[in-house]
Amino acid sequence: MLSSATIWITLAIYMCFLLGVAFYVTQKEKKQKVSGGLLKASVAWPVLVMTYVASLMSTWVFFAGPGAYYRGGMGYWLSELSYIALFPIIAHFTMNKVWMINQQRGGNYVTPADFYFERFKSPALRTILGLIFLAASFPYISSVLVAIAQAADFATGGAIPYQTAVIVVGLIMTVFVCIGGVKSAAMADTVQGLLFIGLLWFIVIACLIVGFGGSLTTAVDTLWTNTPAFFSYPGPDGWVTNASRLGYPLSCAIGWTIMLPHVFVRAGYFGDNLKSQRKLSYIAPLIQAVVWTGTMLIGLIGLALVSNLTKGDTEMIIPFMINNFVIAFNPTLAAFMMVGFFVGATAVGLSTANAFLTVASGIVSSDLLKNTFHINVPAEKESLVNRIIIAVLGIGSLLIAINPPELIFTMIMFSISIVMPLFPILVFGLYWKKATKQAAIASTIVGTILVLLTYFAWDLGGTWYGAIGLLGATVTMVAVSLFTQQDEADSKEFYEICTRANNRFYDVQE
Repeated sequence: MLSSATIWITLAIYMCFLLGVAFYVTQKEKKQKVSGGLLKASVAWPVLVMTYVASLMSTWVFFAGPGAYYRGGMGYWLSELSYIALFPIIAHFTMNKVWMINQQRGGNYVTPADFYFERFKSPALRTILGLIFLAASFPYISSVLVAIAQAADFATGGAIPYQTAVIVVGLIMTVFVCIGGVKSAAMADTVQGLLFIGLLWFIVIACLIVGFGGSLTTAVDTLWTNTPAFFSYPGPDGWVTNASRLGYPLSCAIGWTIMLPHVFVRAGYFGDNLKSQRKLSYIAPLIQAVVWTGTMLIGLIGLALVSNLTKGDTEMIIPFMINNFVIAFNPTLAAFMMVGFFVGATAVGLSTANAFLTVASGIVSSDLLKNTFHINVPAEKESLVNRIIIAVLGIGSLLIAINPPELIFTMIMFSISIVMPLFPILVFGLYWKKATKQAAIASTIVGTILVLLTYFAWDLGGTWYGAIGLLGATVTMVAVSLFTQQDEADSKEFYEICTRANNRFYDVQE
């Protein structure tokens, strides 16, 4: 539908935008003599909220999400809304605490494992966590490259080969993060987040007008007649079972919104003050609800128009509707929508990939090279080393994306599931003084093994996701803590820091 030149020009303009943001942030920091390097940030609440939301959304908004609603129906949307409501509560009792402790420590945390080490003082735990968080990063970054490359391939009718698009987008992502780092990514996310939300709803309204004359009631009536399973469990494809009704919201409420490494550092490290943290807790869920509702409506409209798409094709429901319905209605509108789809997909996808890439590079440089292998890099060369690591990780993700699985959904949910067992360690570490490092290590290992068995041995990954691993990790954490001991001196300083942080930020009167 679109010429390859249109896509290349769009990518070139987008690349100029990213490089402009990177240059602006870098020059601003030089003028203000701000330190912190590529991997740290302290931002006001508008940027904090948007970088969190944009990093969270990923390719879900234009690909996996509409396809999931097409296959899962209204029950799937209710699952989404249920975990969104949990975020303010979970964030208050976990990530706000993490933020206060980080502030008390001078804001020096870079990776999620930095916080865990502060509590348990276990180098072995740091290494294991670093590897798990890194394992979660590669599939997620690759899913972004897969989605954008598929969009380019579909939008041009194959004029831009999939592999070529993967390579170009992967290099754009890598170069941007190498130059600008995490602060540039946060600034770009603010603009990109507003852009992709606007484009999402433009596509919703346009498809509704083209397909049903702008009447949502007509679209719903059509579904009620032709595909009533959309409005009930287990959904049109029969996969929103009782198990997934529990496993999916639980996985997303914990794994997706808290424990994925790039959102962990944003929710726990990036806020410039406690006010920003609180705004993140209640504004981010509202924005998520707006996005998921738009995404659900795309799935609803697509299913009302055509009900026989294969699983893989459902994730391309937006360009499918443009090519098969909008183009007959108005070719100019169709071309504009296809460009909007590609730009929106690129913006939301690269927001997530950039965030993941910066955190993954921190995991390699801090958790593995520095603290595991004790390779000390001179301060003046840290930025160079981090850029080299970013380049290697970006190319690695690019290679994985060359031959992806059928569903982007699968890659995303595996990343979410593999980090879920780390949540009980966070909670017990914050609130239970008897929790031991031996328990933390055992809990991590048991939970990770259970997630791997869930996916690769028991074939339960599509229903329970990481819930079984979460349960196993929780039980292990309690049981092993009761039968092991750790030197009280290891955690004494941590809880003293907690007390000082509470007194500092909450003005506690004793």
